[in-house]
Amino acid sequence: MKFAACLLVAMTLTAGPAAAKRPQILPEPMLVNLFALTEASAALQICAESGSYGALPSDQKALLQRLNRGIDTVVQKIARKFDDDLFPFFERSRDEAAKRPKRIETMRKQYGYCGNGMLERMKHFVHDSRQKLDYFLSQQPDAR
Repeated sequence: MKFAACLLVAMTLTAGPAAAKRPQILPEPMLVNLFALTEASAALQICAESGSYGALPSDQKALLQRLNRGIDTVVQKIARKFDDDLFPFFERSRDEAAKRPKRIETMRKQYGYCGNGMLERMKHFVHDSRQKLDYFLSQQPDAR
């Protein structure tokens, strides 16, 4: 089951136009983390592109932008360690995920796009992801 999930993630991240070089194979923990970061970033993008975003107080809009930058920073760190071509794949996967009608509907039902504690949950997720990544990368030899 674990292998099937990783294979699905790998296919998701490498699907699409062949304009960019395919990223190198990532260690399983990074692949799982990258998938979770992609989904989290897509959720933030759905919020930012929704009508609910305009009603957010300015501090929550600023938080959403910081969270997006935080996720980008984490993914760029993974890319620097393993393969620079990984970040464009992440961006494309995030953009595709944020346009999926089923994903948008889930965000509407679960969070009203931007509410019900979504930003607070994302804040904790980004913080935890950064800590786990820093630890994991500190244990890895150079991948290049």
